[in-house]
Amino acid sequence: MHQLSRREFAISLGAFAVLPFESTEPSLVLYNANILTVDARHPRAQAVAIADGRFFAVGSNDEVRAIAKGRTKQINLEGKTVLPGFIDAHSHPAWAGIRHLRMVDCDLRSIAEILAALRKRAAQSPPGAWVLGFKYDDTKTSDNRPLTRDDLDSAIPDHPVYVEHRGGHTAWVNSLAYNLAGVTQDTPDPQGGRYDRDPATHRLSGHVSEKGTDAFGKLMPSEYSREDYREGAKLVTKMMARTGITSVTEAQGTPENLRAFQEVRDAGELPIRVYCHITESRIDSMIAAGVRTGLGDEWVRVGAVKMICDSSLSERTARVSQPYVGRPNDYGILANDGDALYPIARKAHEA
Repeated sequence: MHQLSRREFAISLGAFAVLPFESTEPSLVLYNANILTVDARHPRAQAVAIADGRFFAVGSNDEVRAIAKGRTKQINLEGKTVLPGFIDAHSHPAWAGIRHLRMVDCDLRSIAEILAALRKRAAQSPPGAWVLGFKYDDTKTSDNRPLTRDDLDSAIPDHPVYVEHRGGHTAWVNSLAYNLAGVTQDTPDPQGGRYDRDPATHRLSGHVSEKGTDAFGKLMPSEYSREDYREGAKLVTKMMARTGITSVTEAQGTPENLRAFQEVRDAGELPIRVYCHITESRIDSMIAAGVRTGLGDEWVRVGAVKMICDSSLSERTARVSQPYVGRPNDYGILANDGDALYPIARKAHEA
């Protein structure tokens, strides 16, 4: 097996080649493995050496182990496959961390299981408190239908309920939530949003989309402490690292999110790299503070401005040129048009 030299391997990594090694010896050697290098010339290897958190050498067991020093930790992987770290180019880890701390995880496989989890939280909550769920995905349950207002009413009649879809653009609510939000059968759809209705009876179905969620969001508890943000960021980045994700784009960050990631990094507890886009609603304060794209280091860095034009394909709210299959008059929702977005983009560009 041909061994890539340290220089050859660094060059194959593109941008990382410009970052110098502080050490001349590896801190870790992984050997006796099936390593996928993502290098077309040498797609597989038996061993790699790592120094200063970067690949130092790659090749056969004998070649790589020969450069190990007395302090180098060596791990025999016994034929296991080693993959490159995955990059999640669009997710919301900071908010997901807060949700895991405060809400019911509805990533379950039946409506009955979801309702049971919500009932359990309701039983542990003060009278009349909101019961909040997240990560619900109607395509992953065995019922072959989505949640309904009636499901939620029968399971949790005495608490307002809000269950967010995994995609974050739609949600399901119960009758008490409708009442508190002032949404009735005669309430028109808001601009850029929708209160879905049963196609046969036109009764509110419990499903709300895009800016239709705003009326409920104003009522739900939304005050979180600095420690909440920090603990949420620490929790969710560990969860992501366990799945092999080593770098993530925080696609709609806030100053609070950015600070949380920085604090977790400073404590030595951040296992992945974070590229933090800034949500459009916070761009003025970030510009005023002198924050610009690229600010930060290799672990936490400020990215672009996140602006929302249309919505989510998984939730059938993305604006499309042809109607969705089985929904002849549904072209999705245009959440914001060019008149709303261009001034923000211009401001960010000029900054």
